[in-house]
Amino acid sequence: MQIDGTIAVSGAGGGLGYGISLECVRRGHRVLALILEEGQRAALESAATGLPGTLDIQVLDITKPGDFAFPPDLQVLVNNAGIRLKNLPVEEIPLDEWRLYFEVNFLGHVELTRRAIPIMRENRKGLICNINSSSLTSPIPFLAPYRATKGAMAAFSETLCCELAPFGIKILEIMPGAVRTGINRESVTQRVAHAVEYPPYAPMANRQRELFLQSNFQPIEIEEATRGIVDRFFDDKGRMRHGTCAGSEQAIEAWRPQGGEAGIAGFIAMMLPKEG
Repeated sequence: MQIDGTIAVSGAGGGLGYGISLECVRRGHRVLALILEEGQRAALESAATGLPGTLDIQVLDITKPGDFAFPPDLQVLVNNAGIRLKNLPVEEIPLDEWRLYFEVNFLGHVELTRRAIPIMRENRKGLICNINSSSLTSPIPFLAPYRATKGAMAAFSETLCCELAPFGIKILEIMPGAVRTGINRESVTQRVAHAVEYPPYAPMANRQRELFLQSNFQPIEIEEATRGIVDRFFDDKGRMRHGTCAGSEQAIEAWRPQGGEAGIAGFIAMMLPKEG
């Protein structure tokens, strides 16, 4: 895929969104970096100084986008913004927290996608890249609301893949393994789950931590992850779902062989109108 339009990235103030934005600027592209807070601007601007591409930064809360509009040359939308709060058992997570997870991790991306589709459809080209999580592939305890939003994103990606196929719009879903970002500092891969504070769940939380320590589990660096993600933007013949490391690729394969590509492609072929 040749990219000559704008690449918009949500959640660009840190983590993968920050890394993807800079990697795209490094490769000479025009990037619209959507950050949550004005205080995130300076670091991103400084890091992009001297790189061959162009960077425009805009503060946007994707749960309250107001009259925000993408530029008419939008070609790539990276839905990346997300939260992960304390790792707690379901019975200890209030419903308002579940709503917050879905507003940020799912519904905000649905709204950005709704606004992007007409531009891409008019231009007859585009890529929507949804940053998901390989945690979806296993029933990991104490991640229920986070994993639920990722399940919604996976279903969303598949339906988009079918609906937008006639318009030359490609869908890419990245399901990273653990990456050394801010959100992962409180991950169950890095510390005992907060569920340990609740006696009925303490044995499982401690066992989970023990297993991660035994595995010598290590997150990959953000630069490695983002290089691989951006490489996928240009892969016209690749499948929809990808991980960011060998472990996440293996998890996807066990969950959906070949990322579920055969089933998705077969369904798209069935839904497209017959020619003649």
